[in-house]
Amino acid sequence: MADPVTNRPDRAAALSLRWDLVFVAWTAYGLLSAAQHHVSYAMSRGVTLPWSLSLLVNMPVAWGWALATPAIVWLGRRFRFERRRWPISVAVHVAACLSWVLLLEVFYAWHTANVLPQAGPARPVLDRALQLAVGWVLAYGFFYWSILSVSYAVERQQRLRERELAASQLETQLVEADLQALKMQLHPHFLFNALHTIGSLVRTGDREGAIRVVAGLGDLLRRLLDDTTQQEVPLRQELDFVRSYLDIEQVRFRDRLCVEMDVHPDTLDVPVPHLILQPLVENAIRHGIAPHRAAGWVVVSAQVSGDRLVLSVLDNGPGVVRSAAVTTRPGIGLANTRARLQRLYEGDFELHVGNAEEGGHVARIVLPMRLATVARGAGT
Repeated sequence: MADPVTNRPDRAAALSLRWDLVFVAWTAYGLLSAAQHHVSYAMSRGVTLPWSLSLLVNMPVAWGWALATPAIVWLGRRFRFERRRWPISVAVHVAACLSWVLLLEVFYAWHTANVLPQAGPARPVLDRALQLAVGWVLAYGFFYWSILSVSYAVERQQRLRERELAASQLETQLVEADLQALKMQLHPHFLFNALHTIGSLVRTGDREGAIRVVAGLGDLLRRLLDDTTQQEVPLRQELDFVRSYLDIEQVRFRDRLCVEMDVHPDTLDVPVPHLILQPLVENAIRHGIAPHRAAGWVVVSAQVSGDRLVLSVLDNGPGVVRSAAVTTRPGIGLANTRARLQRLYEGDFELHVGNAEEGGHVARIVLPMRLATVARGAGT
């Protein structure tokens, strides 16, 4: 049964699923006790006791422990050894242990008196039970406290698993929240630019260009809505999204924007984080192309380097200009992108943003090459 609030399995239900193992364990103990009783009876009395009698004597005791185990576990949960309550808990468990041992030995004394052959006059059941209790109190006390210890260990392990599951779910939610934040960041900024472009095209009478931007904008929004929960997509799908984005930007900038795709074929099916390239491309256009009248170019590259995938976005703009007063190119979504990569790859990645050696500005992401875990062309 699941907790309706946390959607986690009920701890008691999880533990109760293993009572079959508890029964098997105590049955095995009963069989070993029967074997020991069979051998010791023959050695001490010189008479071989039938196996059926040995089992009849010892199995009820073992199954008595099997029936008592859930009660001991319940008592352990009810009276825990907490800082302020441990004296009361110790007293309760000592009393419960001694009472259970005495009750078990009363049953054993009565049971054996009716099952085993008696060599002499029968002793009172209570006298024999007290004698047996004194002799077995340490062994049975060990059983009692072992059950408590194992139940606490199992419960602790269950709690650890629940915490790990909760942490994993929280991590997934954080990554999904990052993706949604990135999309929310993209929507108003990109929509404003796209609508501004459409308005300019309409005013200049470029009907075909306006239709092309509207169609491209609709396609991008469809892709964003279709892939709301996907964390990773094949690189080919990510590149298709970037191409659709660049198609609109090229209508906007016309001859001022040249785009080149330098993609190795072996990289197309490699899973990459969804929307990992778009912020880098937008950053390149925003700072490397838009502020300047001269034509500029943007190169999107995907290459293999050993067992790593190298993604880069290069532009021929002025690069990063730093001074004591101002730092250009803050970059839309770059901090978000770094945080997403950290959660997805746990540090096994590289993200470099800065001036390229040959001039301009470059953003480079290095990821591990992993086997494809998403369908080829999914979501397109």
